[in-house]
Amino acid sequence: MTKKLSYDIIFLFTTKNDIRVIDMKKYISLMLSITVVFFLMTAYVYSDQDIELNGETAVLIDGTTGEVLYEKDMHQEMYPASTTKIMTAILTLENCDLNETVVIDSETPFTEGSRIYLLEDEKVTVEQLLHALLIESANDSAVALAKHISGSVEDFAELMNERSRELGALNTHFKNPNGLPDEDHYTSAYDLAMIAKYAMKNEKFREIIKTVNYHLPATNKQEDRYFKITNRLLWDEKTNFVYNGEYVPLKYEYATGVKTGYTIAAGSCLVGSAKKDGREVISVVLKSDPNFVYLDSRVLLDYGLNNFKNIVLEKQGNIVGNISVQGGKEKYVDAVVAQDIIRTVAVDFDESIIEKEINLPDKLVAPIEKNDRIGSLSINYNGEVLEKAEVIATSNIEKSITATAVVTVSDYFKSLRAVFLIIIVLLVGYMGLIIMTNRQRMKRRKIRRDKYGIDRNYFNRNLLK
Repeated sequence: MTKKLSYDIIFLFTTKNDIRVIDMKKYISLMLSITVVFFLMTAYVYSDQDIELNGETAVLIDGTTGEVLYEKDMHQEMYPASTTKIMTAILTLENCDLNETVVIDSETPFTEGSRIYLLEDEKVTVEQLLHALLIESANDSAVALAKHISGSVEDFAELMNERSRELGALNTHFKNPNGLPDEDHYTSAYDLAMIAKYAMKNEKFREIIKTVNYHLPATNKQEDRYFKITNRLLWDEKTNFVYNGEYVPLKYEYATGVKTGYTIAAGSCLVGSAKKDGREVISVVLKSDPNFVYLDSRVLLDYGLNNFKNIVLEKQGNIVGNISVQGGKEKYVDAVVAQDIIRTVAVDFDESIIEKEINLPDKLVAPIEKNDRIGSLSINYNGEVLEKAEVIATSNIEKSITATAVVTVSDYFKSLRAVFLIIIVLLVGYMGLIIMTNRQRMKRRKIRRDKYGIDRNYFNRNLLK
């Protein structure tokens, strides 16, 4: 089911406006990469080979079902860099009112790395910090939010770890809210995909990560500030590359997010997402090269959108049976599927050979509560189970008064019969004991007569004459 894709060297056209201030090592590395490009003149192309990525680890999942569509060492522990901020954003949205005011302390302005240069005693709202966190990738904003929520970075990290475990991120351990290097701060491609999948359920989060330009109004300490999102899939139309035999811009028309990240230790990281025809996929690429991380992501996102589809096997609330109810005010209850059953499958998946197996009891006994589990549904494909789901009751059904009365009288007579049977058993036992005792007594008398030839009663009668 997994098609193969490969690509070679990126061919860039970058304008002067796109160049940022970089150190000499990065500049030399960039010049060498461009020189290689002009010599080789090779391009990113699809082929029938395995997907080949520059990133050390990666994963591609369906945004709805969470099914893994491609993976490369997806559970390997890696440094996440600023993709950490997805979790920071989740906790902010779950624990704060966006209109709350945050007063910056004396330590936060000295946070290293990318920042919006917050000042001591500066007043900003949670919403403004959240935009700076996800758009400008501001480390100082992350620290400010962490302290606002938990009082300290350390306590916030514990909250991050607890929440990540709840989201299924079991190979993750956070030490800070921004992803600055720490040996004990790590995650995996799969874990980040699970975290991102959850975050994408929040409409505010989705809104922010698609905001290309953001204006932070003047505060009590600083003038207006303007930010541009770091995720170039959303806006970069000036950088081009050869992809599938055509020159295309780095901007990806289907892109919906999510978050970039970079440190020397982590390399270039990108959690990407794209949506086409109502279906969304999420990619994670970790420790790639700055010249390749977007192409790694583009290859994965295209692969996920073009080679798979989602099929609805059952819808929540679909009636799959009607079961008789004994002793209830209603004689029947509908049995329905408890949740949607959706699977991500290859585009050539043959839905015609899907079989459904419904397991329901012949009857139920009142009372029954709405949403009680009363059966199960199994979806089978080629003899293998694709999905299982619970079947539940659609309504409450109480015991009927008549049925209750009948049961009460019946129970009463059953109790009387039980008592009567006990008395009979005791009487039979007592009679049996008496009979046994008499038999033993007669046996002893016979033994004495046989031994002495004397009838004690006869002897006593004659002695008294």
